[in-house]
Amino acid sequence: MTVKDILGLPSLKNANVIAGQPAVTKVVASVSVLEYSQITNTQAEIYQHINFNNDELVLTAFASVRDDVEAQCENIKTLAKAGELGLILFYVGLILPKVDQRLIKVADEYNFIIILMPKNEPELTYRSVITEIMFSVFNDQIENPNFSAELVEKVSSMPSYQQNLDMVLRLLSDRLRASVALVDSEDQLISSQQWPQTNSLNWKRILNNIGRQNQPDGMHVYTHGLGKSNQTLVLCKEHGELTHTTQKQAVETIRISLNLWGKVGSSNNEMAALLDAIIQNEPQKITQLANKNHIKIQSLSMLLIVSNLENIDNLNNAEADIVRITRALANIAICEIYHDEILILPVNRPSTLQEWHDWQAAISQYSDQKQLKITTTRFNDLHGDGNIREAYLNNHQYLPVAQIIFPRRTIFSGQDLLFSKSCQELIDHGGGLINSQLGLIGQLSTDMIKTLLVFLLDARGNIEEAAKLLFIHRNTAKYRLKKLNNYFGFKVGLMPDSSLIYQASAIYRIINGDPV
Repeated sequence: MTVKDILGLPSLKNANVIAGQPAVTKVVASVSVLEYSQITNTQAEIYQHINFNNDELVLTAFASVRDDVEAQCENIKTLAKAGELGLILFYVGLILPKVDQRLIKVADEYNFIIILMPKNEPELTYRSVITEIMFSVFNDQIENPNFSAELVEKVSSMPSYQQNLDMVLRLLSDRLRASVALVDSEDQLISSQQWPQTNSLNWKRILNNIGRQNQPDGMHVYTHGLGKSNQTLVLCKEHGELTHTTQKQAVETIRISLNLWGKVGSSNNEMAALLDAIIQNEPQKITQLANKNHIKIQSLSMLLIVSNLENIDNLNNAEADIVRITRALANIAICEIYHDEILILPVNRPSTLQEWHDWQAAISQYSDQKQLKITTTRFNDLHGDGNIREAYLNNHQYLPVAQIIFPRRTIFSGQDLLFSKSCQELIDHGGGLINSQLGLIGQLSTDMIKTLLVFLLDARGNIEEAAKLLFIHRNTAKYRLKKLNNYFGFKVGLMPDSSLIYQASAIYRIINGDPV
């Protein structure tokens, strides 16, 4: 039941979305009332002790802060950060004089939906909205018992710090209205969630009494093994039973979640087999393993390849370390060692270039700390096993070329590899214009060639950085570049004038290296 669905209910027929429009596709599972809207330490403490699931709408009229727009905005921020989905605003024109544009702006910034009930309507009641929404939610859950994909998708859309098994268990517990637990092969509790959240269960006693007849009255306990993980899902339903279909969906949810957000370094041979099938171009095997592990290959649009691991003594330990680093910055769908490289396919693409940089920089920092020479290559917008395979093959073939062109770098992109590929193809097949530029470079003195290569390829057109890398004074670097500008007839480094000489410099370095 989505926000869009509930907007069609009779009690919300004349309501309008005035902020957070993209959130109309999100699922609604519950409704609450904002009783305490004063911005105080007490309010902050209340929110710290409540677990929200990003699926609850709050009803309010902002009665206690009706004339305080700043307090209204702070409430929106607090609710959004706590994990609420949005609010339904009542009695505008009666209690709240008007909706300030600042409130709408804040809600839009947080993708927090605001549904405005009809203005100046004293006959509106919270009861009618709450009753109708919850009745519709319960009916929807009964009519659509296959909830596994929905829960996993909901967790995948949450902030990274919430994407974990604890959140999955919490959502599962709310859906089943039952307490749930995950235990290991020795019946040791890994994680649990109670229903309701204030409930107190003696899990040790419940686990010890499994298979016996002395569970508390009205309690039904179900256990399901989770295969190779050697873990068991325990479902504890008080005052009611769980259908076979519901249990099956619960198990499927946890199995998918273990693949996505299971323990760091956990073994998953099927993931390795899936990755191998992608690289080896085995469509039938790809489909079989992807379906079995509930992975949509088309949705995996990003790939990070960690290379130059051949000389690491314990590759498995390195993989665990890199997975640990990655989990803090990205959500992993597949992470496997493949031919002395680590291939990581995130569930969701990093939202900004800075996040990509932070991820690769964190691995580079780890490499430096361990005195290694690890490189990382990122690929964007792949969408499909064919593109993933092509990205891997390009990395395998052209990363060595890229490392010759850019010897001081450890962080690469797919575009770097395409550039390296075009350089290698020009070397293999020749090209009139490039040959002409190579001839011009070859006539320069050793110092001028070094300056050209370092300025364009290593310093990325920065004079200060070039001087530093060449161990010369900044003024000397400026003098040399002025001479290069005059020699080539354009300002070196300025695009598109420098595009041919940039590629010619890369080819020169591949063929000849840097002059001594």
